[in-house]
Amino acid sequence: MTTAWAKRLKQRIKPIYFNGQRAVARSLFAYSADGLEAAVRSVGIGDGDAVMVHSGFRRSSGFLGQPGDVVNVLLKVVGPAGHVLMMSIPYRGSSQRYAETAPLFDVRRTPSAVGVISEVFRRRGDVVRSLNPLHPVVASGRLAAWLTVDHEKTAYSCGRGSPFGRFLQLNGKFLFFDAPYGSLTFMHHVEDHFRTRLPFELYSAEPVTLRVRNAAGNELDVRQFFFSPEARARRNFATIEQGLQQEGQFKSARVGNSRLLAVGAQAVVTCAVRLIDQGQGFYI
Repeated sequence: MTTAWAKRLKQRIKPIYFNGQRAVARSLFAYSADGLEAAVRSVGIGDGDAVMVHSGFRRSSGFLGQPGDVVNVLLKVVGPAGHVLMMSIPYRGSSQRYAETAPLFDVRRTPSAVGVISEVFRRRGDVVRSLNPLHPVVASGRLAAWLTVDHEKTAYSCGRGSPFGRFLQLNGKFLFFDAPYGSLTFMHHVEDHFRTRLPFELYSAEPVTLRVRNAAGNELDVRQFFFSPEARARRNFATIEQGLQQEGQFKSARVGNSRLLAVGAQAVVTCAVRLIDQGQGFYI
């Protein structure tokens, strides 16, 4: 079998496999938007909450709707007094590799690379996106502008003055929809909060300059610090996940073939404090 022939065969089989996977899921695990709403409410998300969502959209989940239907459910659950936030990071993998491509981050046009639900949410006319090229946040709700304002002025993209700190002030909650705890970008805010107590420098010595275009169409330079090589190599956020599990902080639910997990932002910080005070920390 030649390599070219094998590649063509794989291309032909792939859609058949995925369509079969979807058909099986919808036969055995089908659930509707109403079922998703009930599951979200069951993990403690409700009216008036500020919720930061990390999500996946799998063919095998059994969900009968589209990504936009997931967004509509989330907005319905928190209601007009609540807030929904998501990450809209424009790259996969390393922020340094992304920066090496000399990108122009356009706050209105650059797509989110962290999932179709995030990208659908970003495109809504009633959401606001923060002007940060490394860790931009999209938010809806009456405080969306406050949550995202001046993010480009924060040289440490997840640090003080970022949307993560304001989200914490709102006593926010995290919701993982078919996504692992390890996808929690807020952990970088926790790192920054305790950086004077870490056994090494959290950030690189020198910042880089990245180009961004704001909502008015104007371009400007933004200075950003990367995480240091030692921080990237030694961080072990699984210790916080394990600590939260031991403390019973997680609320979970299953609907169809989907898994939902929720936890409070303050609980994450409190667990990190305990681990550091005990000398364990969250680094190898």
